[in-house]
Amino acid sequence: MQVAKILILVFGHLAAFNIGVCQPVNIMEESRPTNQAGFNDEKRKMNFFIISKPKKGKIDLASRFNIMRGKVKGLFRRKVFVAIVARDTKRASVKVQRKLNKYNGRIGTLWFDSHGMYKKGYSLFFIGHDEISNYTLKDSNIAIPLQRLAVYSNNETKVVIGSCYGGATYYRCSIDYKDTTRMNGDSLMITLGNILNAATVYGSESWVMTKPGLFLKRAAVAGYPRRKLFRDVCYQPAWQNMGKWNEYNALTNCFASINPVTMDMYGNLMVRPICYTSKEEVIKDKNKKLEKLEHGLYK
Repeated sequence: MQVAKILILVFGHLAAFNIGVCQPVNIMEESRPTNQAGFNDEKRKMNFFIISKPKKGKIDLASRFNIMRGKVKGLFRRKVFVAIVARDTKRASVKVQRKLNKYNGRIGTLWFDSHGMYKKGYSLFFIGHDEISNYTLKDSNIAIPLQRLAVYSNNETKVVIGSCYGGATYYRCSIDYKDTTRMNGDSLMITLGNILNAATVYGSESWVMTKPGLFLKRAAVAGYPRRKLFRDVCYQPAWQNMGKWNEYNALTNCFASINPVTMDMYGNLMVRPICYTSKEEVIKDKNKKLEKLEHGLYK
């Protein structure tokens, strides 16, 4: 029965390939990250891909595709890569700690795969049903499970906010066009970096798409959503910043713009050498979309 399940996952995974400056934060001021030379260096580096459990009855093909490919990847690299389907922050943290303790590991790359919510007006991601934002991280029920991962982290740890707009820094028009709000993705990134012991945090200014090749160093988070509502004028900043990512180094307290990120076959974070939006055809397509933005499409 177990063999049959593995074969189904493997063939499903193969079939799925046809689917088409620096700013300080007040939180945790008493425990600012420090460079702990040699700390965790002798431990095995392990990479984690945290996927939020889809809601019952909801068709979420992107999340289910990521669960499938993450689990398949983890079958063959148990000691270096782990995919976890999370119901909430506490359970996700416990599962990560259990794996690290079992293999005497430290956190290399920690990728949180999640949806964003543009209509909320600020950057966030989800771990199961828990919202993770600069606001909710002030809640001990959310912050403490993440703080417990700090002992397994060091200045080589890389944390990826894999949600759309997770690192957005622009002002965006509200969906009713009455006001503008700043997304504050930089604040979210800074707070996470401080919690996770001098980790480097990555977040996108715009969309993070689900495509094949995420573990093959490809531009697997490139592109934009096709639904009509995303052509509403309130999404103008997202179109303008398509393909832009940010990096925050908690050790040096520096925030910088970078090319899009991806992973290698072991789940190690990689920064793409070029941005896909630098291609002439992509530039033309983006400009065409910007020219045709309309009011009243977001419903």
